[in-house]
Amino acid sequence: MLDDVLKTSLDQYLEQNWEAMVADLTTLVRIDSVEDLPNAAPGMPYGPGPKRALQTALDMWAGYGFDSHDMEGYVGYADWQGSSDTQIGIIGHMDVVPVGQGWTLPPFDVTEKDGYLLGRGTSDDKGPMVMALHAARFWMQQGKEFPYTLRFIIGANEETGMHDLEYYQQHFEDPKLLFSPDDEFPVCYGEKGTIHGQMTSAPIEDGVILEMEGGIAVNAVPGTAQAVLAVNASTLPGSEGISVEADAQGNVVIRAEGVQAHASTPEEGKSAIDLLVSYIIDAGVCSGEELAWLQLVHDVTRSSDGSGVGIAARDEHFGELTLVGGVAAKQGNRFTQSIDIRFVTGCTPEGLLSKLQARADACGAKVEAPRIMPLFLMDKDGQLVQTLLSSYRDVTEDTQEPFTIGGATYSRHFKAGVGFGADVHGQQRPSWVGGMHAADEGVSIEALKTAFKAYAVAIGRLMDLEL
Repeated sequence: MLDDVLKTSLDQYLEQNWEAMVADLTTLVRIDSVEDLPNAAPGMPYGPGPKRALQTALDMWAGYGFDSHDMEGYVGYADWQGSSDTQIGIIGHMDVVPVGQGWTLPPFDVTEKDGYLLGRGTSDDKGPMVMALHAARFWMQQGKEFPYTLRFIIGANEETGMHDLEYYQQHFEDPKLLFSPDDEFPVCYGEKGTIHGQMTSAPIEDGVILEMEGGIAVNAVPGTAQAVLAVNASTLPGSEGISVEADAQGNVVIRAEGVQAHASTPEEGKSAIDLLVSYIIDAGVCSGEELAWLQLVHDVTRSSDGSGVGIAARDEHFGELTLVGGVAAKQGNRFTQSIDIRFVTGCTPEGLLSKLQARADACGAKVEAPRIMPLFLMDKDGQLVQTLLSSYRDVTEDTQEPFTIGGATYSRHFKAGVGFGADVHGQQRPSWVGGMHAADEGVSIEALKTAFKAYAVAIGRLMDLEL
């Protein structure tokens, strides 16, 4: 239970500071912080956008009294020094995924609409980080003196490899306890293992597909895809989700439109790559090695549970394994298709990749997986999970249990880390509000205000623990 004085103080802070909190969020969202490696340079290893967002965040934290440091553009940290150097950590990121297609509002601005704030990063992860910042500032204004140092770790490469965290952990020990506001409430205590890889076709010399591209990120269900074929457009009809037209050279351009979604929740999306390859297969214009490749891609993309390639699995902690083919391309005489597998207990990366390679052998394709992350489970009855859980419950009176996810957050890389907000697990949003990585990404104002309160209560209670 929260005492009435604390409740009143939290409400007063929101009333007095909400406009400033939205302004802080808007400042960050207006920065296009998508990874831009072609323009990377010393001091900005992920490109100028992520660097600018990181520096802006560090300046913002410093403006509220934190001791902020930029670690050569890889990552930053901001400390509120306690009476000891033992740290309670909060980690989030300032980089975002590419915009993609389907936006009806400016992606790099904050639009308020019917109780929601929309823009790239409002939900993932600039909005929740701003709420956590102000939760800490709340205690500063209360004159609270903490026994432990509160450290914010601010990343710039979460979406495309988490190499920022690798850099950070080469220089610092982990905080004693840590949470990431890059998840959902009440508490996420486990994450599926992840395999990011690519299938590459054998050389195909005599096909009719001149160009193929689809998707914007390995870790997203592709919302758009297209191909250029050396066939007569008049022989190909349109179809649901498919448009067909001739180009200036007399080739046919086929475009597919699906629904983009995060790879950890593929059931919320519809694969444009699968729509495209299915249409081309059914049109009967391909044969031989080219057709065999398309059938392999179709088997990967037609079902998100991996059953198309024989790797379906489920367990009591995580539910179903998921498989997403996020990015398709043709380079020279070879096709490529990315794979994103989120696996559950009872599976091994070696076993899954072996089955996938066995299916790929049918058309001479090669499977490679340069990035593998093991799954992790925290003790849901331990002090970190239970302290955060009680904080959230006392703010909201929501009694749902801690949960696990298919997503991959910074939390998994720490000895004692979990996900904590800002959306609520299982809660539905209006159809016009996109989720993380989707068009018209947004978060409800009420959810952000609740997150602020939960973070403030949690910070206070974590600081009261004997560590």
